Amino acid sequence: MKRVLGIILVLLAVGSLAFAQAQAETVDDGKVKLSMFHYLDLTDPVATANWDILLSTFEATYPEIELEIEYGFNEPYHDKLQAMAIANQLPDIMFLWPGKRTGMVTSAGKAKDLSPWLEGKLDGFSPTAVAAQGPNGEIFELPEQVTATHVMYTNEKLMAELGLTLPKTLDEMVAQGDVIRAAGYTPIAMTNGDGWQMQSCFLSALIDRTGGRKWMDSALAGDVSFADDEFINALNVIDVLAKNDMFSAGINTLNYGSALTEFVTGKAVYYIDGGWRVNNLNGELPADMVDYVTLNVFPSVPMENGQAASTAAVAGTGHGMNANLSDAEADAAFKWIWFYSGPVGSAIRQSFGALPAYKIPMPNDIDPLTVKLSEFVNNTPSGYVIDAVMDGEGMGVLHPALQELIFGTKTPEEVGAEYEAWVAANER
Repeated sequence: MKRVLGIILVLLAVGSLAFAQAQAETVDDGKVKLSMFHYLDLTDPVATANWDILLSTFEATYPEIELEIEYGFNEPYHDKLQAMAIANQLPDIMFLWPGKRTGMVTSAGKAKDLSPWLEGKLDGFSPTAVAAQGPNGEIFELPEQVTATHVMYTNEKLMAELGLTLPKTLDEMVAQGDVIRAAGYTPIAMTNGDGWQMQSCFLSALIDRTGGRKWMDSALAGDVSFADDEFINALNVIDVLAKNDMFSAGINTLNYGSALTEFVTGKAVYYIDGGWRVNNLNGELPADMVDYVTLNVFPSVPMENGQAASTAAVAGTGHGMNANLSDAEADAAFKWIWFYSGPVGSAIRQSFGALPAYKIPMPNDIDPLTVKLSEFVNNTPSGYVIDAVMDGEGMGVLHPALQELIFGTKTPEEVGAEYEAWVAANER
């Protein structure tokens, strides 16, 4: 209910904003003016530095295009984008997800198919990144990277000091907790203040272990239930870790980014987040820490019926354009989309540690952690990211339920039953 009320309030606000009402237009000085809604954490110095270079380079390259940009991050971004879609007041360019996370735009005919502009260009991308996003082969957003959403970053130096080795099982991981806490460290640095982190960066990988891709395909089709053992077994892992104080203290109240700080400052042995966090680690890790940070996956868990030692991965996010754009405005919007995810923008983002979907050589002076991420993505099997294949509205049920699981106010069975009830009633 809170989420619905929030979207209604955002919808009302959208109706009064000139930004949302703005459509592409050619201004008096001959420039094409485009509105953009971009996903960016303005408090993140690494991300904003990268963005500033991207933006200034684009402006110098295409002085005839003027971008009017509004920023959002985390759930407020998704709430506002949904409100814009409902009000038919979407911006000219918007940041989109390849699956159902932004399906209110991509599955509703409100984003233009980019395929006509991409003819002859797709060979430059990783095949995973440019897989069809629509039923007729449409591509609604051009991915910036292939994203592994689950990485267990490990401080090997702390492990050696504590006499630990990488755990092979959940039981071994939990057993390490007493040693780690007794030494004054956090076993697993992680935040879940927004709810999506536990789903995207951990549960998605766990369900690939306990169920696998075939099980998720069956769940999408309604042949199996999220109240079944496969889903419950994945939730049980989170429940066990929470009950044994393995996560950052106050995990459900921590803002995204605080766990990164905990790990960078040497106060946590493990840190669970997405592969994209390599960008920040490259900029924030002390020089002497880089060599002894490794990228791993969570150890094996009970009742594994899916892929062993897997992560979760998805074709990355990127920009798409409003389906109402045409002619010069559509061409101008694609210039930004291609700039951002094509060779120029990819090189800029790579210099900040990104692993672009566009295939460009790694420079000789590339950061060591970026090399490690490339090896991780290329050598680690992967399953689905839940919010990429399931309806984004359902995350408004699953995310708070995961928080309640960690608080201890819901059991794994209750979380599974609650989410299954929503899926059965709304998604199938």
